Amino acid sequence: MADLTSAAQRLAARQHGVISIRQLVASGVGRKTIRRLDRAEVLIADYKSVYRLGSSPRTLEQRCVELSLAHPSAFVTGPTAGTLMGLRKMPRRSPITMSAKHPLHVEHAGVRFRRSTKVSPADVIVRNDGIRIAHPVRLAFDLAGWLDDHAHRSVVDQLLHEHDVTVGELVRVGSRLFHPARRGSDRFVNTLNTLTETPTESDAERRVADALRRRGVPVETNAQWLTFPDGQRARLDLSVPSARWGVEVDVHPSHLGVIGSTNDKRRDRRARLIGWQIERITGLDLLDLEATCDELSALYSVRCREVAA
Repeated sequence: MADLTSAAQRLAARQHGVISIRQLVASGVGRKTIRRLDRAEVLIADYKSVYRLGSSPRTLEQRCVELSLAHPSAFVTGPTAGTLMGLRKMPRRSPITMSAKHPLHVEHAGVRFRRSTKVSPADVIVRNDGIRIAHPVRLAFDLAGWLDDHAHRSVVDQLLHEHDVTVGELVRVGSRLFHPARRGSDRFVNTLNTLTETPTESDAERRVADALRRRGVPVETNAQWLTFPDGQRARLDLSVPSARWGVEVDVHPSHLGVIGSTNDKRRDRRARLIGWQIERITGLDLLDLEATCDELSALYSVRCREVAA
């Protein structure tokens, strides 16, 4: 250890005995010294450009630091992140789970990489020990793909009470990441529905209609029927007939399922065939009603310009 500078020793100690080549050089350790310590197995490289001290204990945290330094575009998530955060209900035995926006064509024993095309900077926290880990809000969504209904609800409760997560944050991450084919999406939405009271359809429509009228959007409620090319008919929750623009307030959880979502999309396609534009909002959108109606008002303005053109 005498060959390591004090700066390198302090950094390695903070990172569970792990330090990258770049960090070693930045801490004043020359490359010749690094190669000599490598040959002597004082430094051991299990991953490219990343070393661990041969004398340090092998722990989950140490492996997560190694992976974070070796793959700086990835982050720890799933049960591994839950274990590191001290969450309950985590599987006792599972591979280290990493997520990355772009595919990583590497294989490491005991490590599972998952690709996620929707990763924002806010989804990842870099801990003081060097571990890149999912933000608690992102983790709440990711864990829905690993846990059963009861365990997921229990973990979300823990995140709400112990990790300063809010229901509003969960709604926003669900709106961004939800997809019928994405693992855990339905469970995540079901958990959210147990956290808040879903308003009745009539109350939800009234609240949206009132908010839109305050913004100058002259919506009618339950007044407009559409007749589709196949002869089927449907009544819109909210509409402005002069602009051929409507809003459907889908507060029932079934709309977020595969079947409900498919039926809604089919109905919207039929509406476009007869010149109508339909916007859909869910019960989750109502948790941030003002922002949702700001968006709807802006969409209505765009629609009016299109119709007038």
